[in-house]
Amino acid sequence: MRTLTVVGVGALLVVCAVRRHDLAAAIGGVPPQALVMLAALHLASLVARSEAWRLSLAALAGTPPSRAAIHAANAGAFVAGALEAHAALPARVALLRRLAPQQLPHPTHVAVADVPILLLEAAGAAALLAATGAWWAPPGALAALLAARLAAGRRATRGLAILADVRRRAALAVLVGCIVGCGLARVWLVLALAHLDASPAAAAAAFAALGVFGLLPLGPSAPPAALLVVGGGAGAGALAAGLALSATSIAAVLVYGVVLAVASRRPRRLATLRSANCIIEGRESRRR
Repeated sequence: MRTLTVVGVGALLVVCAVRRHDLAAAIGGVPPQALVMLAALHLASLVARSEAWRLSLAALAGTPPSRAAIHAANAGAFVAGALEAHAALPARVALLRRLAPQQLPHPTHVAVADVPILLLEAAGAAALLAATGAWWAPPGALAALLAARLAAGRRATRGLAILADVRRRAALAVLVGCIVGCGLARVWLVLALAHLDASPAAAAAAFAALGVFGLLPLGPSAPPAALLVVGGGAGAGALAAGLALSATSIAAVLVYGVVLAVASRRPRRLATLRSANCIIEGRESRRR
């Protein structure tokens, strides 16, 4: 897996070097505030994804770790996944073991809690593909969702447990809708910025391609590769759009991780200060 990531990044660097002049011109036309918007949209999707995963895990494990522990563990997993997609799961398990040892869910639950989220995301992408003329995609997605719902109560498909919970299922659908909406907005915005076809059909096709390439062990080279394939090798514009998506995704992941790291230290500092105050007060009372 790591070899494919290195090869993918290396191929991306070669393409960037070959088209460096056109690429520089395309990137120079992207305003900084647009990059901030792209990063903000991805940051919102990261928060929604962590909340969705927490809901799915609660349906499996009953009492999941605290919200702070889950968001912190997912932040580390997102950082690892930004470099190599398949490194996210081991990172999440390791961080949960460290952050919530008393409430540590079974590793199997950690692995399968993503399944209903990915299923709903795929259904959303299939619905969007109807704009491209793929009439069969929405009925196929609906059939898959119905099959998943019918299988949700069985032991072999315990990862789909949340689909049998009416209250949590509705909340999950809202959160996944937010994830899909943020992702589609990012795609439409970056296509428009790169002066590419930003029609609903083109945005839907690019969104679906990004989802497929995101499952491959290509690391940061996945978005540029996806847009180059969808655009039929459209040149520097597609390459610049893919690089913008990749760079703003990594920036959002780092911001998410730093914010949670800072937030997690404050309770520890407060606990340390309180314990220190208790010790000082105890010494003073003994002296009296």
